[in-house]
This record gives sequence, structure tokens and C-alpha cells, in this order.
Amino acid sequence: TRPKDASTLIIIRKKKKETFVLMGRRSMRARFMPGVYVFPGGVKEKEDLQAYKFFQLKPNKRINKKAVKSYSDTHCQSLLLTAIRETAEETGLYLANERKNSLQPFINNKSTWYHFTENSYIPNINKLHFFGRAITPSIFKTRFHARFFLAFYEDFIGKIKSSRELENLDWISLNEAKNKKIADVTEFMLNEIIKLNNNYSNLSNKKIFPMFTWKNNKRWIKWDSIINS
Repeated sequence: TRPKDASTLIIIRKKKKETFVLMGRRSMRARFMPGVYVFPGGVKEKEDLQAYKFFQLKPNKRINKKAVKSYSDTHCQSLLLTAIRETAEETGLYLANERKNSLQPFINNKSTWYHFTENSYIPNINKLHFFGRAITPSIFKTRFHARFFLAFYEDFIGKIKSSRELENLDWISLNEAKNKKIADVTEFMLNEIIKLNNNYSNLSNKKIFPMFTWKNNKRWIKWDSIINS
């Protein structure tokens, strides 16, 4: 099965010398990873590309399409918008700037992008930092090619609220998060954040990114370099 494009957003919140991440528990009725604690995220939709064009956004030039394995610049930027939309849907937090003038909706009111226009929010893709990728192993029927992004809580608008997809939303310290029921790729990404040792100043200059998967029943991590791209 060909993996579906997906995006995940790790929201960082620093309190004194400790780092927290926003995580929620997937419903026990969910078909994929029920009862597992995850970061907000989900599958890319056509409307994410529509949103990129509608809001006339300037691309996030820090995020290289080769790093995220995109086939075009617009595909790359729409993956960033997937992370923003899914986070708004699942947590009530909008990575956006507020505009004074009202916006005419470009989509029906069942879409999260409708709520962006309703509140005159402009998605802020330039506050995202690319952090790595993961591909579901080929032995599974449901597969995703997930791109992981980082953002900081102070750049969001809105109040946290649980959703049908994520329950028990809360700020969890990095080490506490590792003790939750989590997927192996979540544990890997948490460990990569811990390695930063609370120093996030060089995220924009990062040139080597992990790709996490499984091969021959073992974890397999490939490091993609974009130094010469």
C-alpha cells in the first residue's frame, strides 16, 4: 500500500528549565493506534493546497522540499498547512496571525479552513520548523509518510480543547511523555528533542534530518542531508 502524505506538529512549551509538549490520547474506538498518546496531526487533504493559494502565503523558505521529500514547492508548503489545520481541528490552537479585515470563506463550513476565515486568521507557516520524517512499514495495510514539524506555543491563538480524535489533551514533560503509551516513532522524536537540551536557536539552520521506519523487524533510521541542495 502506498503511504499517504501526512503531517504531525510537535508544540513546544518551555517552563523555566523544563520542556513540555502537547499530546492527547487517541480514542479507544479509533481504527489506527487506539488509546495511544500522540502529537496532533493527520493526512494531507486537497483543501490544504487550496488554502495555500487562497491565503496567498509566502513560502517558508527554511523548509526545503528535498528535506520533506516533496515533488514540488506547492506540495511542500501544503504539508505545512496540513500540520496547522490538523492541530486546529484536534486541539483548538491556531498557528496563525489575526487580520483586522474579514475574509470571505473559500470552502464549506465543515472544513477547519472555514473557521480560519470566519475568525480572520491567516495561517503562519513561517513559524514551523521541519524536524524529521517517518514511513509506516510495508507490512501494514494503513500506511503514512508523516512529516514532523516543531512550533512554539507562544505563536498560537486559541484555547486548548479536547476533540473526538484526541482526548486528555495536556502539556506533558518530555520524560513523562516517554512513560505514556506511545508509538515507537513518537519515542524516537521525543529523544531527538531531548538531545537539543533546551537549545532551539539552531533549528532554522538544521541540515540533517531523520527518517524513521522498520526494516527486517528492526528500527531503521536514515539521515537525510540537504547541505549540498
